[in-house]
Amino acid sequence: MQLRYAVHGYAWTSSWSNDDLWIVDHAKELGLDAIEIPLNEPDKIDAAAIGERARSNGLQVLGSLALPEGADPSHEDPAVRRRGLELLLRCIDLTADMGGTMLAGVIYSAIGRRIDRRPVDADYSRSAVVLAEAARHAQTRGITLGIEAINRYETFLVNTADQALGLCELIDEPNVGVHLDAYHMNIEENDFYTATLASIPHLVHFHLSESHRGIPGRGTVDWDGIMRALAEGGYSGWVGLEAFVDIAEAMRAATCIWRDLAPDSDTIVREGLAYLKSVEARYSVTAVSPT
Repeated sequence: MQLRYAVHGYAWTSSWSNDDLWIVDHAKELGLDAIEIPLNEPDKIDAAAIGERARSNGLQVLGSLALPEGADPSHEDPAVRRRGLELLLRCIDLTADMGGTMLAGVIYSAIGRRIDRRPVDADYSRSAVVLAEAARHAQTRGITLGIEAINRYETFLVNTADQALGLCELIDEPNVGVHLDAYHMNIEENDFYTATLASIPHLVHFHLSESHRGIPGRGTVDWDGIMRALAEGGYSGWVGLEAFVDIAEAMRAATCIWRDLAPDSDTIVREGLAYLKSVEARYSVTAVSPT
């Protein structure tokens, strides 16, 4: 099994722009294999500049997205679903234009949307239809889509690994997989090992986020369970550090960071990466840079 480590750009900036291209260089300096670029504000994304900076550093690029209110593939209103599809298509193209091969995150419904009932089959079906169309376009651009299961306070639709797998089955496109996040799993899953192992045949990304979104190893996440499952399942793919110091307006309501979780972002990344690789080593997992 081979893990490839990424870091989310929001670790250092609250709103990505070309002023933040230094983060690409810094991620390489810190020993990461990829930079995860937030696409929540697509008008600010200079795909060519990001791609050039990443190539010059030998760094891979991943796209990250949390769909906003009014652009929701699961919505009852066809116009809202259409806006969701349009944004997905735009972010797929941005990811490809940056030189990336994956767009992952909350791409199936608007983050933070709440309803006055439990989700029903029709909610999943509407989302699946939109995502299937997006996935077919993504195939033409060489992009894989990752369905991120997040906690009940941030979405009503996909809270568990099992629900993410179910939505992938409904979409039924070969370039759609599961994106797990330990922070959300800490709230929603019965245990980390079982959910992780069950997801591995369809796993395309894993946010290695601590229970409080701070430094991995200083919270309640069962990192041994996660790494053991990844090793037993032979996972060779992306994992990412996702921690926040200052939050973009597009993510403030979802992440709710009201206190300092570490002295600074560099500390989160350096200490978190060292800790995760130490756990990884106990399960004969080898982290390598992509070729």
